[in-house]
Amino acid sequence: MKHFIFIATIIIFALLQATILNYVNIFNAKPDLLLISVIIASLYFEPLWAISLSIFAGVLKDIFSVNVFGINTILFFLWSFLIIKLSREISFDSNYVRLVFIFIIAILNNIITRLIFLFLGNFISLGLFLRITFIGSLYTALIFPLALKFVQTLSIREQ
Repeated sequence: MKHFIFIATIIIFALLQATILNYVNIFNAKPDLLLISVIIASLYFEPLWAISLSIFAGVLKDIFSVNVFGINTILFFLWSFLIIKLSREISFDSNYVRLVFIFIIAILNNIITRLIFLFLGNFISLGLFLRITFIGSLYTALIFPLALKFVQTLSIREQ
């Protein structure tokens, strides 16, 4: 049952990201709630469920965005796989380690996505690229504790 509650959480995050967060952006950057859900799934679920939930989050992000379909699905799968492998080697128990790790994942995700868009011919200015990449990644890392608390509250209510 915990998996189905997390699926509902991913859907809620997708709807929030596509609607309300467009009005709560800082310098045209908003947190990536679906990337946060991928990180949470990869850290707290068994590998098969984590990858399945990450692919689901990627499909939702591709559906709700105007980007080329499939980019987020592939990236979220790769991030989930990487996090699962790294979580066997590194302990993510400290909040500071998690925040730095999430910031790094978010900034790499933004850079890779923007480079794919650049390769496909969607040019944006360097200033806008750097601002969205850095502030969006920082915003995502700072929102992570709130999203994690929300997910933990839902899973406690379920038990």
